[in-house]
Amino acid sequence: MTSDPYFSFLINTVLICTLLAGANLMLAVQRTHFVAARVFALAFGAKALTWLLTALLPPDGAQADLSLLLLNALGATGMLALWSGFSLRAGYGVNPWLIGGLFALWLGPVMGVVFLDFGRSAHVPFAAASISIGAALSVWHIYRKRGTRNVGDWALIVWMAVVLPVAVAGMLTGMSSARSDPNTAWIMLLSVLPILFAGLGLFTLVSIALDALHDSNRLARTDGLTGILNRRAFDSELALAVARAERHQRELSLIVLDLDAFKALNDNYGHAAGDAILRAVARIMTETARRIDIVARIGGEELAVILPDTPASAALRLAERLRQAIDAASTDSLAVSASFGVSSIQDTGHDAKALLAAADQALYAAKDGGRNCVRYALEPLREPAELIGLVK
Repeated sequence: MTSDPYFSFLINTVLICTLLAGANLMLAVQRTHFVAARVFALAFGAKALTWLLTALLPPDGAQADLSLLLLNALGATGMLALWSGFSLRAGYGVNPWLIGGLFALWLGPVMGVVFLDFGRSAHVPFAAASISIGAALSVWHIYRKRGTRNVGDWALIVWMAVVLPVAVAGMLTGMSSARSDPNTAWIMLLSVLPILFAGLGLFTLVSIALDALHDSNRLARTDGLTGILNRRAFDSELALAVARAERHQRELSLIVLDLDAFKALNDNYGHAAGDAILRAVARIMTETARRIDIVARIGGEELAVILPDTPASAALRLAERLRQAIDAASTDSLAVSASFGVSSIQDTGHDAKALLAAADQALYAAKDGGRNCVRYALEPLREPAELIGLVK
């Protein structure tokens, strides 16, 4: 058996797929929310076992039919897990009924071969149909939801385009008769599939690694409590927004809000209640703002909205809507309100620090003016020492 060149191909592919399964499993352990990595680990583990048994099991004999059933079950598991992983990575859930249906479409005729004396190739068109449906769905999910964002996505599309006709032509046909009387063309045909699968696995690992990098970048920019941008990301986005507004001569406004009497609320109701209020306010701001607006948490109970292409008048209207929405979230036992400061580059010029300082100045004026109100920064900016007395 070891002299069979196809055996060597399979063993090399088994080693590669085993390494890919282990690498995906390590990523899944490190990033527990990366469900796709766990599914990819299952896919490459199942395919490694498939090709290992293909290389080791005798092609003929009393157990040939049971070997066919086992190999197809493992092969179906690997392929369907692969497509499920791409579906999860694209942001879609996995429909268990669809996966079960494709598995039954693949394995049902194989059961007929084993138990009902069907011809050994009777399952080929059904398995090919299962492959085609799963492949089409996975590629469609990537193209529709995520787009071709990196090389892994492109690799899947190219892989499906190459593999489908090969799979229909030879992967699931009578492998045992071909290996009993091998010829170069048949060996080349069969060797294409594991090599391509291993190649796709490498690109898949790159995709998952890139996802992990993007996830790390997202976590570095996201406030862990509210899920909106943190102060570091806010400063970066505000500087970019001011630069774009200056370059294209567009309007830009900024809203800064501070929850009223938040320390007393924490003292009276506990930090869990305070956290819940912060999350609720962040959700209200995200739902009320436009898609182009940038919502961030810039302090303990201080949040902000960057408003591209927005004059001061529109920013004031949005701030008032936010104030009313937050005020409406109050209950008989728990009053919630916020004070708002609004600024615009039409008064501060194209300076991110000045824009934020003006909004802070207006916020302090709102606090000093009775809270639960909106103020606009019209007065000249004061020195920081002058603002200390306005903080409540």
